[in-house]
Amino acid sequence: MSEQKRALVVDDSRSARLVLRRMLEKHEVLVDTVESATDALEFLTNNRPDVVFMDHMMPGMNGFEAVRAIKDNPRTATIPVMMYTSKGGDLYLGQARALGAVGVLPKTVAPAELYESLQRIGLVNERRNADDEAVEQDDENASERLEDLHRQQNDDIPVAAAAFSETRPDDTDEPIKVQLRRALDEQRVEIRKDLLMGLDTVARQSREAIDRLLDEKSEALRKKLPPPAPPPSVLPTVLLIVLLFISVMWNFTSHNEEFNETKRSLTTMTPSAQAQDLPENKPETEPERTKQIWESVNWALNQNTNYPWDEIALDEARMQTVAQLLEQLSNADFTGKLALETHVGEFCLQGDEENGFTLASDDMTLDQCKRIMNPVQHTDSPSTHQSLAFANLVASAPPLQGDAITLDIQAAQRSEPLVAYPPREKTTKAGTWNRAAAANNRVIIRLIPD
Repeated sequence: MSEQKRALVVDDSRSARLVLRRMLEKHEVLVDTVESATDALEFLTNNRPDVVFMDHMMPGMNGFEAVRAIKDNPRTATIPVMMYTSKGGDLYLGQARALGAVGVLPKTVAPAELYESLQRIGLVNERRNADDEAVEQDDENASERLEDLHRQQNDDIPVAAAAFSETRPDDTDEPIKVQLRRALDEQRVEIRKDLLMGLDTVARQSREAIDRLLDEKSEALRKKLPPPAPPPSVLPTVLLIVLLFISVMWNFTSHNEEFNETKRSLTTMTPSAQAQDLPENKPETEPERTKQIWESVNWALNQNTNYPWDEIALDEARMQTVAQLLEQLSNADFTGKLALETHVGEFCLQGDEENGFTLASDDMTLDQCKRIMNPVQHTDSPSTHQSLAFANLVASAPPLQGDAITLDIQAAQRSEPLVAYPPREKTTKAGTWNRAAAANNRVIIRLIPD
């Protein structure tokens, strides 16, 4: 028989810990529970569970910070961590996986969904028996059981007490009363547990109904709003085309003028004078002019590469610019490197991770900021600054398939900003700080010819 699996549930909600624990125990998983991320890290110093279920929003250290600490420790880095939270969405899932979590389970997880997650990480067998499926069906009908338990509490207990009182005299049934009181206390504890499970089920159903209503309202409001303006990515491409055309014409004209001037000079000079008068540094003038042209192109490309505070540096908007730029460079027979350097601003924000963040009002001070950070780019790793669509472009763009053009993506350290921030003092205004952060939220594009 294989060794019984162990799980650690980390959640500040007692009812949430109880619900998940009961669901896991029905899969023959031993469960330990703690109520904070700090307690979880202390538990892991002397214990090694097979999986950790981590809540996100907890007092003190939140779930993401705890996952980062677990994955940074070589002793615990290989333990699978599953986020167990009411948050969701592709962005949240991507953030969780970037930190090392294997997946995300909702607080309203169905037994079948929990089973599939346990199966993926090897904690349960391939097939379940009929008893397991019947138990899962009982969990899904927790709200109906709640009503039955109310009737049982109101009807059965008085009847049982009356039966004992009728069959036993008051002066000789003291041990029976003690046993009855103990049985009633145990039943009251079980009823309280089932009540908590029932309340969680009702809350889940209410939350799902509210979410559906909000989605419908949001969709209706979105349809009424005017379509968003197209991203301002056309200007750099147009400037590039113009400058490339000017470069070709300039080189052609300069070459003709130099050729004609040299020809006229040679016709009026003696052979010895011709040999002495030819400048030795003539071949260097053409590379110098080419360098000046590419510097002008780089200047044009960086006139409009700032991006909003709540967007990834290299997302779909910047992807269109890079794709058009690669095509134009390929058509112009450019050989060299296209370098993209992402810079990230740290913004003064209001809100929280549960409900989302917004920019603080300009008249607020820094000590009133809930967080000073970038809400969508938590690290300086280049992979976290790219969307999936942009990564696919890099892998499949035809101009990048040969050796003529290479793409180099670097993420600058936010500790070395492009624009200096104002002093980080209590009296500094949030508007002043966020303007500096917006200036640092930028992608720098450079062309480095061979």
